[in-house]
Formats: sequence, structure tokens, C-alpha cells
Amino acid sequence: MKLIIDAHLPKSICECFYNCDCIHTQQLEKGNLTKDSFINKLSIKEHRVLITKDTDFYYSYITSRKPYKLVLVKLGNMRLEELKNFFKTNSEKILSILQNHSFIILERNKIRIME
Repeated sequence: MKLIIDAHLPKSICECFYNCDCIHTQQLEKGNLTKDSFINKLSIKEHRVLITKDTDFYYSYITSRKPYKLVLVKLGNMRLEELKNFFKTNSEKILSILQNHSFIILERNKIRIME
């Protein structure tokens, strides 16, 4: 599976998805200043799932089905190590859900399937 991690999340999250083609916005030409519209286009063109904390992508997905697939991170304030542990613990489950669904929300105690 192909993934893109948005600027509001650390690049180290890519390590949690070791069997995937995972990139971080930091690796793009304009880095973490890359516009949302470009991220959406890249996601659709390359069939990349976007993992983000940015609620602007929620509205974009709801109104125009962009990005390709969306994982909205709603974990509240977490230390970096806690965040990485969350993704290490749940990465396989997230990928499994994304096989059949295109929009999920990650919360501390559950993963909500939206579509």
C-alpha cells in the first residue's frame, strides 16, 4: 500500500508502515510547505492514503472525495514516543481496514470506520 504522511505528523511514523511505500511531505519538493491541493492530487494520482491531523482534508474528502483515501488522526496531545507506539501497535490494523474502506478516524480508544 502507498501512504503519505502529512506535515503535522513526524516523519518517523513512516517506519511503522515498513511493508508500504510511505513518504512524508518533508520529502516533497516544497517539503512541509506543500499545498493541500498538491497533496490531494498526488494522493489520487499515485493511489496514496493520506495520514493527517489536518481537518481541512476531512472537508476536502467529504465534499470532493480528495484525497484518494484518508486517515484522520484525532489522538489529542501525545508525546512523540506515545504517538509512535500508537502507530506501531495499530499499523497492521489500519492497513487491514484500508483494504476495504476509504476513510477512517484514529482515536485513542478506537478506530472509527467512516466509509
